[in-house]
Amino acid sequence: MKKFNTHINPWKTGVCAHPGPVLVARMIFGSVFSNPRKRNGRILVAFASQTGAAERIAWLSANALAATANRVVRVAALGSLSVTELAEAGTLLVITSTYGAGEAPDSARAFVRKQMAQAPSLKGLSYAVLALGDMKYDATFCGFGRGLDRWLASGKARRLFDVVCVNGDDDDAAMGKWAQQLNRLGAQTSAEALMPGPPRDWFLDERRLLNPGSQGGEAWHIGLRPKDPEQLNWTAGDIAEIWPRNSQALVEEFLTRHELDGEKSFRWRGQWTYLRDIIAHSKLPQPHEVEGISLEWLVERLEAFPHREYSIASLPESGRMELLVRKAVKDDGSLGLGSGWLTRDCLQGGVVKLRLRPNPNFHPPAANEQGEAPQILIGAGTGFAGLRAHLLYRQQKKLGDAWLLFGERGQASDLYYQEDLAAWQTDGTLARTDLVFSRDAAPKRYVQHLVAEHGAEIGRWVGERGASILVCGGLDMAAGVQDALITILGEEKLDQMTQDGQYRRDIY
Repeated sequence: MKKFNTHINPWKTGVCAHPGPVLVARMIFGSVFSNPRKRNGRILVAFASQTGAAERIAWLSANALAATANRVVRVAALGSLSVTELAEAGTLLVITSTYGAGEAPDSARAFVRKQMAQAPSLKGLSYAVLALGDMKYDATFCGFGRGLDRWLASGKARRLFDVVCVNGDDDDAAMGKWAQQLNRLGAQTSAEALMPGPPRDWFLDERRLLNPGSQGGEAWHIGLRPKDPEQLNWTAGDIAEIWPRNSQALVEEFLTRHELDGEKSFRWRGQWTYLRDIIAHSKLPQPHEVEGISLEWLVERLEAFPHREYSIASLPESGRMELLVRKAVKDDGSLGLGSGWLTRDCLQGGVVKLRLRPNPNFHPPAANEQGEAPQILIGAGTGFAGLRAHLLYRQQKKLGDAWLLFGERGQASDLYYQEDLAAWQTDGTLARTDLVFSRDAAPKRYVQHLVAEHGAEIGRWVGERGASILVCGGLDMAAGVQDALITILGEEKLDQMTQDGQYRRDIY
């Protein structure tokens, strides 16, 4: 991962690090200000993060402010705060992602239900919001961040500047606006310092179809080896961001046809990049769109392919990264951008551009007073990838006492990694395994039905044994599972488990 020039490494050992000794006097994590009446010079940086991006930016923003400004900077999860604490903050900076259809991340779900349900009194508070989102969800783009901005304004808080909406991880224009505003508050930072580093080179090591004959889409096991072995550095639950690309033949044909020098370098997506690589990772324009324009303008107009995110299905100790990828087929028969590149177009041994994303909200839950607690793992489809990494982690640590509830289409074709399952059952990693296959039953049954059917036992595992719950898979499945868990455990209990890191989800 990129090493930022800051006093804090926000992802050291996979969790947010506390500030070093240089900043102890001025950086506070998770505690209230000792004298809330004296608010001048105090800044509260709050985050609401689903996959870790907002939390990372929050720590880097706070570090930049604490390192140069003569102020006390506090960092806290938004979900842990009350309206009273917000009102006493002096200056509030919120960095938040949006989940689903404009909803709050899991960690802020209780905040919405309990705090945002009331009309706040925030006169005297100055605030700003950085909202992270994805433009492909146009109608709800940055929906929670925008809603939070309006709610804060409704309480008579003073908006320092308009909400800044960020489209994905590589929106250097939006991050530049945020950095500029931080600098006005006394920081000395830049968009580059706040953004994740560039992708690294990995090589396609293995590609294997796991479900021949399936009634659903093809599921492929993808193995990748890093060019730099230091990239073998992630935690169970982390995410691989893949940069899909045009085939090498298509790139060379485009460069030749337009007589372009692929070795020229341009500032692109925050990095100096060869034209050949820019063309490779962009939607190619039509010939008439290229004729008569300067090379600089062409580069500016190219539409970069968005990266695709995949749950990592292996641990770094294996010496490579493994993914479980569903080949997406569009109505016209063409393949999805990321899955098409990984499952068909990339040559064996070919380069795959990849960036590791720490995902602390889906890391293994912390041990309780009695040690490592039992764990309930729930998922469906290619969500098995994230669960597999956690089961490998528990096997590695000899923890045992895991319960897997998993659903797919047909048992004959869609039960992935059967050898792993057998090994986990034999060595005690899996104490219990319950599977459901929707096409093998009438009426169809899904994993959320399985959860509901075993509600009493799930309640005992959680209530009497302190079990954590991990959910990985599609949005609809996760919503159905959550409804079932609320029925079993109650919304208050599930909210508390979320705040305590005992209920974690990796959903897409």
